[in-house]
Amino acid sequence: MKIAIASCIAAISLTACATTSQSLVARNFTKLTGSEIRTILPGNSLKGTDKTGQYTIYYTSQRTMKIIRNGRNDTGRWRIDGDMYCRQWTKLGKGKERCVTMFRRGDAIQWVRNDEITDETVLLSGNPDGL
Repeated sequence: MKIAIASCIAAISLTACATTSQSLVARNFTKLTGSEIRTILPGNSLKGTDKTGQYTIYYTSQRTMKIIRNGRNDTGRWRIDGDMYCRQWTKLGKGKERCVTMFRRGDAIQWVRNDEITDETVLLSGNPDGL
């Protein structure tokens, strides 16, 4: 009985210690490389949610993007730093650059920063919202 309880406690401890990245991989998400991000974003859109609400981003080129969030439009620039996706809006986010690691499963893409999922998005072909 003591061994069974100790095994349960060990299993719970290991699960609690798993990072967000490990948890996503366990759910069959794959960490995207910088090269993969550069390939999938231009000419396509990400529709998603974060702590401030829903949005759609259209990636017009290898460096520029447009967003509609809560009825407001903005433009910005994006880049790859190693395997991290970095973006900076003209007005949104006070113009500060933010970098995240991206994990993908099918068309679902999760954004991770500081071991937290910050955005949950879906990859859409083209510019369905006409941004």
